[in-house]
Amino acid sequence: MSKRSFEETRAGQPSEADHNGLMPIHDLLSPDEQERDPTPPAGQTKKARNFIATVACETCRLKKTRCDESRPKCGLCKSLGLDCVYNERKSSKRDQSLTMIMSTLHRLETKLENIPSSILSNLLQSLEGHLDLSNDRSQGAHPSPARRESGRQMAMVPASATPGFTPAAPDEDDFHAEHQHDTAPDSSGRVSISFSQHGVILWPGARSILPDKLLSAYELLGQNYVIELESTRPPLPMFISPFPLHSGERWLELLPLSLIKGLADAFFAVFNPSTPIMDKAFFFSFTLGAAIESGFGYTMESCLVLNVLALGCLGVLAYQEGNYPLLGTQRYRFEPPEWMNVVYEEQPGLRFFNEARRRIGFLMCSNDIQSCQFFLLSSVYYSQIPRPMDAWAMIHRAASCCLSMLTNHDVNFDEWEGDMKSRVYWNCLMNETILVQELHLPPSGLSRLEEKVPIPKFIAFESTGYQATRFSSTNVVDDSYFQYHFLAQVAHRIILTRIRHSLYFYSDSGNIPQPAVNAELHHQLEQWRNNLPPAIQFSDAQLQPCYSTPINDLSSVQPSPSSTASPIQTSSRPSDSNRPLSPAVAVTDAMLRGRYMIAKFHIGRPYLYKALRIPHLLTEDDYEQIRSGLHNAMDWPVTQGIFRKMKSCIPIKFAFCSQ
Repeated sequence: MSKRSFEETRAGQPSEADHNGLMPIHDLLSPDEQERDPTPPAGQTKKARNFIATVACETCRLKKTRCDESRPKCGLCKSLGLDCVYNERKSSKRDQSLTMIMSTLHRLETKLENIPSSILSNLLQSLEGHLDLSNDRSQGAHPSPARRESGRQMAMVPASATPGFTPAAPDEDDFHAEHQHDTAPDSSGRVSISFSQHGVILWPGARSILPDKLLSAYELLGQNYVIELESTRPPLPMFISPFPLHSGERWLELLPLSLIKGLADAFFAVFNPSTPIMDKAFFFSFTLGAAIESGFGYTMESCLVLNVLALGCLGVLAYQEGNYPLLGTQRYRFEPPEWMNVVYEEQPGLRFFNEARRRIGFLMCSNDIQSCQFFLLSSVYYSQIPRPMDAWAMIHRAASCCLSMLTNHDVNFDEWEGDMKSRVYWNCLMNETILVQELHLPPSGLSRLEEKVPIPKFIAFESTGYQATRFSSTNVVDDSYFQYHFLAQVAHRIILTRIRHSLYFYSDSGNIPQPAVNAELHHQLEQWRNNLPPAIQFSDAQLQPCYSTPINDLSSVQPSPSSTASPIQTSSRPSDSNRPLSPAVAVTDAMLRGRYMIAKFHIGRPYLYKALRIPHLLTEDDYEQIRSGLHNAMDWPVTQGIFRKMKSCIPIKFAFCSQ
């Protein structure tokens, strides 16, 4: 058998131009262009193809010839010297389908644009019903202490009773409202004004009286200059200083138990009462032991303990600054323990915090309750330094954990674990609201669950069958005292959000703010104050700067165990009744009184705007509201008295400084 020539072999195989028998991609994409090109590429035979003109001219239609659709004259009409006339193209089925699709999409977009307002209306109605129902329930009997605390808390939240009153809207509106100030008025003639302190310079009335140089400098800073300035701050140092310095990289395993327990006690005595993120019984029964047994390895328990120790360093400094005796001692002044040098650092507790940051890298994708607690503790540490943008980032991550836990699983809030999820939720929501309203940061959407997540009941953890005496904490206070404080602050947060969404508008007509709405908000605030449990009630005299007793020398102060005004044990209570029993009591009392004054201050601020904008329309009641607001803007207890020296435990430093 003779061999076939090379040319015959190639002729029997599909050529490269054949693309394995398939049409080339450029023929699929633009067949018209290929058809119009009369010259095929070299070595390629042009395939015969039936051509159907999309719009043929009248001459070609009559002669039944193929029209090349050239404009203004096709090739045939040009060669014959005839007029070339094209009739308007009729809509094909394909064109009609596209028109129908676009029309349907337009209707859907219109409906989607109307959804937020309708949902908001439904949410507001459900909120009113929920608050009314909660107040009705709070009038009944609550057999267990946990439910009794929950009922008292709900009694602190007054329902909106005045017609036309707008209760709190979701926090997502804050972000949009703050970026739409001084725009066109809405249907009722209202224009939103800035709620944050650094946004006061944007008020038209304020701009008219400020120097031009100041306004020019502000324009150079940009709209959200606070965020930009905070974002350019150098990051925290990543260097870790062992303790002691010669202990090497495994220094955590060599820490004495007295140091670990002392710092943990300081955290639970100073920070956890006002921000109850952790359960003390569970921490000392399981978390601390698991971290120590793992040699502070890459576990979530280790990360939690390290954050607790970092905040514990700040807590010990607060005891030193306030000259309070550390827990477990019978003295009446601060005496440094043997391990006191561990807290002395450029940022106290940074060595522990950096170790936690190094370990969390492998655990960041977890969304359980321990992960949420870790990010909340990190936000508290950043708040104390203070670094508000870093704190917000941690709160946002904690909010993601909350959303994952509360939306993807069924939660029994009547059990300890479900109640802990409620605790971290409300801690996260309250701290996020402060930063979002002050810094114009985007909210996480956590407020959408506000109606679904109940107020925490502080269900006690039962460690039946487990002995943790090795790490157990010294219990020197009645926890219910601080629990009442926390629940009262949750209720106050709801009222403050109502103020934000009800008063922060203006109208050149002078009828906004409305006196009825203002009176209702004052009534609700007083109702909140009157419904506080007796243990945390305060008088008008106590709203003034307090805790101003000299704290340098308390050696002559003797305890007064006969006093029973507070549920806190008073085994080492000084005789001066104006001096707080501990840093935690100073923080909680000052925060509660400060929040009352802050609400009064925020109620009066829109009237100050009115005075700057349209002073000729002020009434006597407007002047009274301005006076009350300015009066309550001064001398907040959380920045006065003992806090002038005890700076390490001032809560929410950035918010108070910016105010």
